[in-house]
Amino acid sequence: MLLWNSGHRETPICGRSATRPSHFRSGRGRLAGSVASAILALSLAACTSTSAPETARTAQSVPLAQAMIFPPPGGPGLVSVVETNFANATRQSITLATDARTRGENKFTITRFSGRGGDGTFGELQDASLLDADLLAEARAAWPDANMEVSPYYAQNAYGPFGYAVGRAASADVCIYGWQRIAPGLSPSGNISRGSVAIRLQVCDRAAGEERLLNLMYQMRLRDPVFEPWRASPRIGAAGAPILPTSAEAPALVAGPNPTPTPAPRPVQPAPAPQPATPVAIVEPQPSGPIVPLPSGSGGGQGTGGGSVTVPLPPSSSN
Repeated sequence: MLLWNSGHRETPICGRSATRPSHFRSGRGRLAGSVASAILALSLAACTSTSAPETARTAQSVPLAQAMIFPPPGGPGLVSVVETNFANATRQSITLATDARTRGENKFTITRFSGRGGDGTFGELQDASLLDADLLAEARAAWPDANMEVSPYYAQNAYGPFGYAVGRAASADVCIYGWQRIAPGLSPSGNISRGSVAIRLQVCDRAAGEERLLNLMYQMRLRDPVFEPWRASPRIGAAGAPILPTSAEAPALVAGPNPTPTPAPRPVQPAPAPQPATPVAIVEPQPSGPIVPLPSGSGGGQGTGGGSVTVPLPPSSSN
């Protein structure tokens, strides 16, 4: 920025050089000097009012107790919390424990806005509507090895409606990707009293089914309240009344029930070799009843009695 083109002395303004009239020091042309001083003051004021764009601070780890969202009791444990502060919001990436065999990371991602969303400049985050987000693309990017499918069922938790996609990986792990946006709170004057809250959940598990993973979205709790304690709301489409995607018979599942594992066939045991038959002793019946002695007499036969017994010969016929 130059005040005069020639016959003047240069004065730095905003890191650049500007000319300063020689009569500015000599007292000649006081009117022109006054004008030059006014222009110089305005130029310096413009320099001080223009600052470099504000960028997000470096992400840093925070204690687990400072997590802004918690899974339900019995859910996966917290592993780490990484927080990033922006000019108009705070974002946390909360890593969860996993035993899945699928590529990806189990985690909650939550962004709490302090006011209105920005336009993406000066270190501000945009508060994008869910209608403007490609949620299926987000789900497939989170779990590239799973066949993700968006659920057609309506569901809501204590903070309002949410959506989700479910898929099954080649490793048989069940994967879920959930999303929710809690609208900002408004004061009676129409100003924002509380910024909006954006939530993403991505979890894969090798043993849990779809219903159990979906329970993480139903039962999750935010550390800081987002609604007034006295607030009451209708059941449909508002906070405070969880609605499960159930059918008339059983919970409605997107990926289908877990396949029943087929038991491994039991090895066939060889038949035992035949054993030789054990001989059975035959016991002859003993005679019973009174003993009748043989008749005594002479003869040519022998008996088996107590002595010799003679048995008479039959009479012979003469020729």
